[in-house]
Amino acid sequence: MDLMCVDLDNTLVDSDKPHILAYNMAFKKHNLKQFSSKKFKKLFGLVGFQIVKILFPKLSKEIIIKLTNEHDYFLEKETKKHLKPFKGVKLTLKKLKKRYKLALISNCKHKEMLVILKEVKIDPRIFDIIIGNDDVKNPKPYPDEILKAEKALHKKAKYVIGDSIYDVKAGKKAGTKTIAVLTGNHSKEELEKVHADKIIRRFNQVLEII
Repeated sequence: MDLMCVDLDNTLVDSDKPHILAYNMAFKKHNLKQFSSKKFKKLFGLVGFQIVKILFPKLSKEIIIKLTNEHDYFLEKETKKHLKPFKGVKLTLKKLKKRYKLALISNCKHKEMLVILKEVKIDPRIFDIIIGNDDVKNPKPYPDEILKAEKALHKKAKYVIGDSIYDVKAGKKAGTKTIAVLTGNHSKEELEKVHADKIIRRFNQVLEII
């Protein structure tokens, strides 16, 4: 049975709105500037620390970490209600489970991934392993999350599926086939530029091409 690595945010779950609200709530708490959805969407796919650092380059490391932790708090306590699974995701995962080992890899923290899965009623047990950005030294676009899944499951990953250029880059570095979905914030042209092997409109179409 081959291994398939799957991204979470904007691949399985529509999550822009809750993340944006949570970030801005954290910023407001510290009397910092709040940003538009458009500004955030250009940065999504990066880890939270990088997102905050780009928005506030003069803040100290300690304050940036505090803000990312508060984003996580507000997501869990206030904004997770806006999370929505994409159409057909649960059924598609069940079908894939019969043919593949499944690794969920994300640039969210591990705990945050579990919060998201619980809110959208995706059983975390469908995944053979769940790896967040805090489980590896270098998250996507580095291949560490994929390599960790391979090592833990004793399988070479055949596919990496995600919505961002960072998913594709990580997959390329790990030597796997990459499937990009257009449910995130990177265009078809951007995904083609990083040489995604296949590009589909949404996750539930993956069964048609593998």
